[in-house]
Amino acid sequence: MVDGSFVLRKIQELSEERERLVHEESRHGLAPQGHERLRQLDHDLQVLWDLRRRELAGERISLDEDYYDRYDRYTDEGDLPGR
Repeated sequence: MVDGSFVLRKIQELSEERERLVHEESRHGLAPQGHERLRQLDHDLQVLWDLRRRELAGERISLDEDYYDRYDRYTDEGDLPGR
C-alpha cells in the first residue's frame, strides 16, 4: 500500500518538470529529447492520476506493481511504462 501523499508528491514533482519544459519550449524550442521527455511526463502523469483516483476510491495500490512495473492501461506497443 502506498501513502497517498507520495503519489501526490510524485505528481507535483513531474508537473513542475513538465511546466519547466513547456516554458522552455515556448521560449527557445526543445531538442528531440525534450519532446520525448514531455511525452513521457504526460504519460506518467496520466498513470499517476489514475492511481490517485483508484486510491481515493478505496483500492489498494502499489507503485511497484502499478507504476514502476509494466503499466499498459494507456500504453501502445513499444511505449514504456511509468518509472
